Amino acid sequence: MTSQLITEGTTRLEVPELERFRTPAGDYAPSLTRVFYNPLMELCRDISVSVVQVLANELGALRICDPLAGVGARGLRYAREVKGISKVVVNDRSPDALEFIRRNVALNDLADLVEIRNEDANALLWSFKPKFHVVDLDPFGSPAPFVDAACSAIARGGVVMLTATDTAPLCGTHPKACLRRYGARSMRTEYCHELGVRILIGFCQRMGGKHELALTPLLAHSTMHYFRIYLRASAGAKRVDEVMAQQGYISHCFSCGRRTVTKGIAAELPSFCECGERLAHAGPLWLGRLVDKGFVERVAADLASRHFRLGGSALELLNRLAEEGEGPQTFYDVHELARRAGASPPKLARLLEGLKAKGYFASRTHFSPIGLRTDAPLDEVLSFLKEVSPSR
Repeated sequence: MTSQLITEGTTRLEVPELERFRTPAGDYAPSLTRVFYNPLMELCRDISVSVVQVLANELGALRICDPLAGVGARGLRYAREVKGISKVVVNDRSPDALEFIRRNVALNDLADLVEIRNEDANALLWSFKPKFHVVDLDPFGSPAPFVDAACSAIARGGVVMLTATDTAPLCGTHPKACLRRYGARSMRTEYCHELGVRILIGFCQRMGGKHELALTPLLAHSTMHYFRIYLRASAGAKRVDEVMAQQGYISHCFSCGRRTVTKGIAAELPSFCECGERLAHAGPLWLGRLVDKGFVERVAADLASRHFRLGGSALELLNRLAEEGEGPQTFYDVHELARRAGASPPKLARLLEGLKAKGYFASRTHFSPIGLRTDAPLDEVLSFLKEVSPSR
């Protein structure tokens, strides 16, 4: 297999020759190579390095597991670029991947910190002792088959980090697949990516509950083709109950655009909107906050101190997450609002300024460049949009 050397962060990596599995659309296809490395995930890995550094500052002497490692990019970047690591277990069951991992460990002189494994990821997570402070799941497609084992392997106060690239089921394009994988109904709306992230978090929390682990989001985002979430693990039935009490459903009216939130996994859901039309439902899903604002700010501060190639873009994303983090569930598409109001869409900044002046929460959202997150009633949002529309 032909290969090339690249540098990510301060870590040198030998990877399969990228042009050999690049598609005409510019993506990279796992099916075209025996060992996969996705350069489009560099920004995600940059953020993860800073997340792990914040955790190391807090917990010290971290034990980390990268159980689906490929060439080892995530695990080796943690070992090389984060201060306060005691061990990183880098695992892949592919013999070809194992050879890349070995060469990359030697390339970065990390033999003292990195333990290389060649096992089934679930078998490793179920059996390894002592437990890990960080488990980072970065599979092809859905992380669902690995979440139960990850919960069994995480220490108290540790963080389960995971990526999902099966966004079509989670976003409502394939709702039956979402129901099979995640035990939840997805829905195709203008805020479907947020619903997908919330469904993914809710699924992980229900898996964690089996282990009496309460999983609460520290950070979650939707970027390009993937979702990425970071969940803090706390032990105890009472804490699990508190998390489960924040699961429920989001009901949407496709006629008028209103949304209704109902808490409770076994809740009785409303059938009709106040406009008289029938409601559609998504869930069960997480209804609480998607980020811990203080944690995101600490991650941003660490990332700002580094010199990552994509550092500016990563900081922009983190700042947007902190801005919207304390807002309500779901957001509005400004162009869709304008269509409903029969007006031209105004500048988003003007809407934000006006709604804040009226005492409402209002922010942009990283989920959409034309998204408005606000707790103002829909009727008031539409009325104000008409006032400031350039067509008036």
